[in-house]
Order: sequence, then structure tokens, then C-alpha cells
Amino acid sequence: MTQDHALPPDILPSDILLSGVHTVDESWIDLYGHMNMVRYVALFDEIGYALMEQWGLGETYTRDEGFGLFVVDVAVHYRRELRAGTPLQVALRLLDADDKRLLSLLEIRRADDGTVAATMEQLSIHVDLGTRKVTPFPPALAERLRALAAVQSALPLPPRHRRRLHLAPNPSPAPGEGGAEGASRTG
Repeated sequence: MTQDHALPPDILPSDILLSGVHTVDESWIDLYGHMNMVRYVALFDEIGYALMEQWGLGETYTRDEGFGLFVVDVAVHYRRELRAGTPLQVALRLLDADDKRLLSLLEIRRADDGTVAATMEQLSIHVDLGTRKVTPFPPALAERLRALAAVQSALPLPPRHRRRLHLAPNPSPAPGEGGAEGASRTG
């Protein structure tokens, strides 16, 4: 491992990561005149992955270390329609972490008034991209992620948000199991 697994000095554990402002593009609009549901999930994936760079888990970590995060479960709640031209931002926080898994909460917020248009809880696993098997985070990184989750999970959730995903105890895989087939990159 070559990476320093400390948070950058300008990011506090209580900071919910927030993207820059994006604008709903006309091409994202569906037959009903609002942003198509697939675009919500695409934004969560694309922007969330970029935000994870600030936790040391983005493209740099994957490229330099040969590990990545695969999404294995999501719970999306669409709360408000978005129309072409609406400014938005994506927020990311960590709800829970253990030696091999992360549970994060992403929000799409209107950038003009801050209202939450959608939320997505996302369960990701840490994978060795060489073997395609689930593997523990490096100990210092796992410790930092658990500490970050302890702080961020205590912050108020978006109004009316109900947690849908939780880290259940991780059972030992059966012989021959442990691969990460069918999962996708986190976002």
C-alpha cells in the first residue's frame, strides 16, 4: 500500500461531501417532462464515485492500489421531480463501515433551495481487482472509515428519510464463494 489513508486536512469527519453544481440537461428528460429515474442513479454513481476520491477511495485508489468498491445493494427513494435546467448537487456521507463493507447515503439536492430530490443508500464491498474477490480494507483505512462513519451516522438525516439498509453481521462465505461477480463500481 502506497497511499496515506488519512483524511485530507481540509476535510473534517463531520463534513458531508458535496459536489459542485450540475444542471439537469434536456437529454435527461423523459416522456413525462421530468428527469428520468435512470439519470438519478447515474448521477449518484458518477458523482458519488468522484466524491469518494476525497475519502481516498476513488479513481486514484483503484488505479494505484488495485482495489475498488463494488455496489451490491441500493435503496433509492425518489422524492421530488427535477426538470430541465434545474441546478443540483450530490451529497455523500458514510453511515456504516466494517473491515470489508461501506454503507453510504447519497442525496440529490436542488442547488437553488437545498431540497432533497432523491436519496440512495448504497452498500459496497471492497474488492481486490486482481483476484475479483472481496478483501479487507488495509487496517489504517478500515479504522479511518469506521471513525468517519461513527461521526457521520450521528448527523441528522434528510427530512423524512428512513434508513432501509444496514450492515448485518457478515457470515463466512461457503467454500468456493467470495467472488464479486455481478457487482458494479460504486458511485
